[in-house]
Amino acid sequence: MATKWIIEGSIDPRWPINTRGNIGEVFPEVITSLGFHYGVKPAERAWRSAYSDLGIRIDGDFSSDEPVIIGLYGGYAYLNLSYLRMMGVRAPGSSAEAIDVAFFGEGNPPPYEPRDGDKSLKSSFKILLTVLKALGQKDLPEVANDSFRRVAAFEAKRPALDAPDAELLRYLDSFPAAFEPVFANHMKTTALAAIVSGVLADAAAAAGKPGLVTELIGAAGDVHSAQYSVALYAIAKEVRSNEAVSAAFDGGVDGLLHRLGGMEEAASFLSAFDAFIAEHGQRGPNDWELSARTWDNTPELALAAIDSMRRAEHDLSPSTRLGDDDTKRQAAIAEVRPHVKFIDKPNFDKAIKSAPYWAQGREATRDRAVRIMLPVKQVYRELVRRAAERGGNPDPVRVALLDPRTELPAYIEDPASMLGVIEERGALFDRYAAVEPRFFISSQDDVPTLEELEAERPDDVTTASVGDTLNGDAGSSGVARGRVRVVLDPADGADLDPGEILVAPLTDPSWTPLFLPSAAVIVNVGALMSHAVIVARELGIPAVIALEGATERLETGMMVEVDGTAGTVTVLDG
Repeated sequence: MATKWIIEGSIDPRWPINTRGNIGEVFPEVITSLGFHYGVKPAERAWRSAYSDLGIRIDGDFSSDEPVIIGLYGGYAYLNLSYLRMMGVRAPGSSAEAIDVAFFGEGNPPPYEPRDGDKSLKSSFKILLTVLKALGQKDLPEVANDSFRRVAAFEAKRPALDAPDAELLRYLDSFPAAFEPVFANHMKTTALAAIVSGVLADAAAAAGKPGLVTELIGAAGDVHSAQYSVALYAIAKEVRSNEAVSAAFDGGVDGLLHRLGGMEEAASFLSAFDAFIAEHGQRGPNDWELSARTWDNTPELALAAIDSMRRAEHDLSPSTRLGDDDTKRQAAIAEVRPHVKFIDKPNFDKAIKSAPYWAQGREATRDRAVRIMLPVKQVYRELVRRAAERGGNPDPVRVALLDPRTELPAYIEDPASMLGVIEERGALFDRYAAVEPRFFISSQDDVPTLEELEAERPDDVTTASVGDTLNGDAGSSGVARGRVRVVLDPADGADLDPGEILVAPLTDPSWTPLFLPSAAVIVNVGALMSHAVIVARELGIPAVIALEGATERLETGMMVEVDGTAGTVTVLDG
């Protein structure tokens, strides 16, 4: 009998092509029941609402309320490439191919095939008005400010963590309704940032140098996802200058805060670190998942980045790397603008000015959409802790395999009653976590069973040799040389020595503190609008993205040259 995950979506035959591209960066792991019902489902509603407001969605696009844009197949989350292409098909002057480049950047997807009902004059006109307004943006978009207000209000409503179980459960249940408008704001800024940057990508391509789009966009300044790295670097410099605290770091980050707790010399560091966690503690790997690790509940993740930064002998401040950013941008503008059609030049000029604000808005709304999860994660973990004291399972991820609407309340009331269910689903979770999801699923018949995934073995990847040049996509401009350090989990960031080349499978924003001590970044997946790419540009660090199999083709210790404008990595020696 074929084994399936505890939640399986159904592919809409009108929108058949689904991909792990882009979403693998923010949903890298198997989806839990908690994450699906209280995260994915309200996110789907929010996405549809945002696209209606922008003019991208039209009547008749969806035949049911079940998730389509964010699908769940074979245990993993997918984005619906067929539907997201409508942003390019319906937007004047854009295309399905432009959306593929901006969002997915990898994988050779099935080509777009026009169908009746895809195009809409009404939709195109509404999108045109939206885009013209977006091109005139001169400050942080208002939707970002709206997200800040909504998140602050929801945080203020969080019960004390010693409140009764029933009160904590009610707060948990209130999350989807609070999350939905905040996520909708993020989808609006994401779409508009993609369209505006697409104007610049098209211009660079018209000039015959598509990699110059990274220099046309440049650093936006004041991007939330880059602030984590800058704040941690300030703390790392304090550690470096404090002999006692630095010696404690030499003993490793596990148990570090406990060791420092009784040290008078550590008071200033602990105060600064506590302030950092209070402001940025929502981040962590897989941070859209409500049961996941965060810097708040697993501070060792942030301490590992500090440990790497403190060993740097040179200044890691982004300002030192960004000194020529405006010069490069102006040179790129001068090279590209003559190739832009006369009628398109006004929009090109406006895109140059407005793109930074949309990059800021996109990262700010994403940050707030994750921030609104923090008090819920705190409440959820407190419920898990209490149940564990009464004989339940202490693992938040295992407990998250229960349906939050029915099974979780029953578990909180009587933990022993659900232990068998948790154990059975946990074993299934481990099997799904051990397989590689298919990159594309293009019909219901393509949705794999667990046995099919377990039988599939990834193709053997040949390790790169001296002299080889590997081709990915341009992410962040600049050239750097250094030794490779392959890192598969941000918790292992302390192994990264300053000046090394970080090679990672993906890099959601929780990884980005590891960017600062790195000479350059290489990732298996990513695209022009990847969050990590935006942060790399802010920190002035060359990045090559969508280099398939990078973590296997490159090995720790190799000397390589990274060209972030060309999107290439050359192996200099082994």
